[in-house]
Amino acid sequence: MKKLIATHNKIFHADEVTAIALLQIFTDYEIEVERIDHDTNDFSKYDFVIDISKKYDGIKYFDHHQFKGGKSSAGLIWEYLDLSEKYPKISKLIDLVDRNDVGIEKAKPFEFSSLIKCYNTRNLLSEEQNQQFYRAVDFAKNVILSMKDMEEGMIKAKDIINSSFSFNHNPKIIELSEFTPYWTSYINGTTMPFIKAVVWEDEDDNTWKVKVPSKTVGSFELNGKALKQDNNMEFVHSNGHFAIAKDEITMIKYLSKNI
Repeated sequence: MKKLIATHNKIFHADEVTAIALLQIFTDYEIEVERIDHDTNDFSKYDFVIDISKKYDGIKYFDHHQFKGGKSSAGLIWEYLDLSEKYPKISKLIDLVDRNDVGIEKAKPFEFSSLIKCYNTRNLLSEEQNQQFYRAVDFAKNVILSMKDMEEGMIKAKDIINSSFSFNHNPKIIELSEFTPYWTSYINGTTMPFIKAVVWEDEDDNTWKVKVPSKTVGSFELNGKALKQDNNMEFVHSNGHFAIAKDEITMIKYLSKNI
């Protein structure tokens, strides 16, 4: 279903750019955007009117200048989509956009809102400015889509870890039933201190891989002994946090000496 969106022309900000990106990502609508003058009075042909019109009803009109509550048009669209509980990290991003746009907290130089602002040109009524607006929307979409994939991956990771098992009957080593890059959020020295290594089969390159979990999420300090160099292994990282074996038997023999 096609939906026509109106937003203002000239300089653009993270709030309307993000609002449009959210609708493109989280709805099945075929979105078309028209950037129109601030003094436009007739909005009858539009399905959504964002950051313009001097109206807010939470259904069609989303001009946050008429909304008292600390939200920008991005926050109002996010509220309309009603996905804040499902995607809490995206909600934090939207909150940063809101806080910057309504003057509560200025965005730092390399934050999301500041990067979107960089897409503006000096000639605000040029075709180049218009094209830069759509590039900014694409940038916002890429960021939010990545966050969406991560949050959904985090949920799936819980199920994968719950269905995993000890590797070679060693309770200190867990073998993932399926690989997920998000296991590090659940297996570390804080949440599972007894796990000293995580193993999985990489069916894409027909190898077995092992990684030593960190003590805390995001840290470089290992929650176990560093893996040692071994000529029987395909690869062992110099700092000992990661290694690759050509097959399961080689991995069993290697880890029996290391863990």
